[in-house]
Amino acid sequence: MTTTNEFLQNSDNDLTSASDAIDQMISMSIADHNPDPNRQNSDGTISEQTNDTRSNCSPSRFRSIEYIKRLSWTNTGPEQLARAEMKIFETLKSQYQGRSIPVCNNTQKIWTVYSNLTSTNYPIVLVHGFGGGVGLWSLNLDQLCVDRPVYALDLPGFAHSTRPVFSPDPLEAEKQFVDMLEEWRIGIELNESFILLGHSFGGFISSAYTIRYPKYVKQLVLVDPWGFGHKPTDWQTSRMQRIPPWLRSFSSVMMKFSPLAGLRAAGPFGLRIMKYFRADLRNKFEKLFDDDRILVYLYHCNAQIPTGEEGFRTISDFLAWAKQPMMDRIDSIDEQIPIYFLHGDQSWIDIESSVCVQSKRPNVFIDTIPQAGHHVYADAPVEFDMYLKRVLINK
Repeated sequence: MTTTNEFLQNSDNDLTSASDAIDQMISMSIADHNPDPNRQNSDGTISEQTNDTRSNCSPSRFRSIEYIKRLSWTNTGPEQLARAEMKIFETLKSQYQGRSIPVCNNTQKIWTVYSNLTSTNYPIVLVHGFGGGVGLWSLNLDQLCVDRPVYALDLPGFAHSTRPVFSPDPLEAEKQFVDMLEEWRIGIELNESFILLGHSFGGFISSAYTIRYPKYVKQLVLVDPWGFGHKPTDWQTSRMQRIPPWLRSFSSVMMKFSPLAGLRAAGPFGLRIMKYFRADLRNKFEKLFDDDRILVYLYHCNAQIPTGEEGFRTISDFLAWAKQPMMDRIDSIDEQIPIYFLHGDQSWIDIESSVCVQSKRPNVFIDTIPQAGHHVYADAPVEFDMYLKRVLINK
């Protein structure tokens, strides 16, 4: 049998078959799997919390999460992630504090970084996208916290937050994300009007939150939001080409597990996979550091128990669309709350759904940043910061 080591050495000569490489590593991990529970590297607390929530999940669904845990032979955990995050924040000029906010009757925690809480201006809350974390805002945080309080949080099930198990029902899973976000607001004592900014999947969750809990949302800013448009009937042909190669590469084998299953199945070689698929991210953050620390950070964000991914997979339709598109219901948001859409004109997410929302309700504004892709805030950080200075509401 070919070992994983031998396979990875051979795969260097054929990087065009990266998705096949991941599939074979998953298959080998299953074939070579030793069911001894002592092999699990997950943090004890997280494992305990996951076990405590088994009653909230069907046995077949929880079994898939258990399978992913068994495939984890990575040297990762909360401590490694904390160090990787610290390496990013040490490059910033402003002072930041961080703490975990308990939710769900103290069974889960949402990691939060914040700064300039003494400012009397409207606070801004930053919600990252799929597979991200607070570290991805590092190009923008110093500029944002100059004149207002800033809160950046890790969504439940992602990055440094704990791992709740999400319902297999799309609407119920969405509600879990939203309700935990509201519990976070209460827990951090944000009892005043604030600006809610979400990127990609974070934009979807921010919109759902504003529908359900509009009381304190002063302004909704959606940066290249995921999950608004309908899945086209010809998605396998023309539309599929708009999806980024790293996302298209996920095969049917990986889809049986979780979107980033290959990262965990690859174990210590997962960082090499991250560098192959997302080398573009290192280039985006060269303004802050000329090394791999953003990729190391994202690796540790995503090499742990992927319950957030499972929640996202439940809500999504083949990853690129939502089963319950947000454009069908965002017009139920109070018309007094302005909605600002910002797109990158090179993004794989098109602007059509935003235009449709604008036709359904007043107080909707749409802008694009030239030469920016899906990660608008990192592709064009200067233009992004200028845009926010122009549109964010001030007291």
